[in-house]
Amino acid sequence: MKNLFIKLFEMSHFNTGISITPFSIAHIVYLVLIFGSIVLGWLCFRGKTAAQKEKLLRALAYALVISYISDFFFHEFVYGGLNSDKLPFHICTVLCPLVCFAQFNRNGHKLKEPVAILSALSPMMYLCYPASVGTGEPWCYQAVQTMFFHGVLMAWGILNIALGEVKPDIRKCWHSGLILVGITFWAKLGNTLFTDRNWFFLEEDALYIGLVANGIIPKWSLMIINPIVFFIAVLAVYGVCCAVRSASKKKAPAA
Repeated sequence: MKNLFIKLFEMSHFNTGISITPFSIAHIVYLVLIFGSIVLGWLCFRGKTAAQKEKLLRALAYALVISYISDFFFHEFVYGGLNSDKLPFHICTVLCPLVCFAQFNRNGHKLKEPVAILSALSPMMYLCYPASVGTGEPWCYQAVQTMFFHGVLMAWGILNIALGEVKPDIRKCWHSGLILVGITFWAKLGNTLFTDRNWFFLEEDALYIGLVANGIIPKWSLMIINPIVFFIAVLAVYGVCCAVRSASKKKAPAA
């Protein structure tokens, strides 16, 4: 039975040599499917009631949690044991429990705006450059689970904003900054406990071009650079939201 599961979850089923490398055909197909699904979700639910929108967002949150937790049960067949890289120390994986709190806890609304902003932004960065999706074929379990998890996380964040469940207020952008600082220290703890990991890219640069290894920048500087870069990206998201809101008001017919 174990051999059967190992066969089902193996990286290559047809020995095609195809994998999801950045900007490859497989990568572009996944991007089209993920972004297309988000646009379709917005088109289908933008005119629905608040209760129906809430059901959609709750369903996405459930799908995210199920995808993340169930994945650990398959590590033995995929990786031959626990893959510690999937532990919740990276920004996308740590957002999973934060999404749960924001969506289901009665006080979660207090965190929903920064969590939604980061959930829209962080997986988008990953999906646009999936450097660690693995070398398996695009339809193997590892590739599908990784892209599905990041796609659902991004969908939850974007649809919260696009459907009006979260109305970004630039005056609250510092909330995202505080969460980024917390994630930085949390990831540093993970990197200290598991010395072969690079959570939140605090051991080496995000593109793995060797900025630390080649002595171009000191490793400690990444604890400052990374949250600042992410926060600048957060401000860019707020800017886009403000621009869209302003354009919508101009197009709205006068009462």
